[in-house]
Amino acid sequence: MDYQIAIPSHKRSQTINQRTLRYLADAGIERDRVRVFVAPEQLKTYLADTDKGLYAEIIPSALGIRENHNFITSYYPDGQLLVRADDDLKHLATKVNDKQLEPIMNLDEWIQAAFLQALDLGATIWGIYPISNPFFMKQKLRTELSFLIGQFFGSVNRHSEVLQAEIKEDYERAILRYITDGAILRMDFMCAVAGGVGKNAGGLQTMDRKAMNQRGTDYLLATYPQYVKLKAAKGDGYPEIRLVNG
Repeated sequence: MDYQIAIPSHKRSQTINQRTLRYLADAGIERDRVRVFVAPEQLKTYLADTDKGLYAEIIPSALGIRENHNFITSYYPDGQLLVRADDDLKHLATKVNDKQLEPIMNLDEWIQAAFLQALDLGATIWGIYPISNPFFMKQKLRTELSFLIGQFFGSVNRHSEVLQAEIKEDYERAILRYITDGAILRMDFMCAVAGGVGKNAGGLQTMDRKAMNQRGTDYLLATYPQYVKLKAAKGDGYPEIRLVNG
């Protein structure tokens, strides 16, 4: 199966080398599939800090989450099977029981199976459970509109899909695919194990996350009111939303 892996990254040249890139190699992913996308001014640092044996290329992209993802979409051919991964992943894992996760070390097999299952359902995007807590995970496949966390997901690349949400772009992506396909695929027994929001240097921590979250929330509520509902804010004051099936 001809799929590619794109990793958008921001100021995590050492973290991506120690985590996502190393994990992909250890989990059996061929380096020629893997490309890293960074703002042009960070390219020199990434080339210096990363092991060139772990990826095919580092591509100068665009600054900003939305901008980087939109650049990635335009970089690959329309119709390309494309996996996107965060830059701070320790590993992917599956639920064993309510207290235990098992790392996935045959990742190529999982990716191929996910694409085949999604396409068989008429969906062009698949994703994983949004938190790495086996107690809440289920041995279940979801096909209704659901949050597909941007940590790790696969899709059929679409040049027509241009994200507008400055942040919470993973919500917008799920909505757009649900509108066009009538289905998504989320594997609630699979998750990504990483450092957690705000716990790894670089990434969103270097930006005004609270203001960006508010602007992203406002945009989604205004643009997709039939699919997005506001939830009570958490203690940190960040706005929260949930997806509904219209």
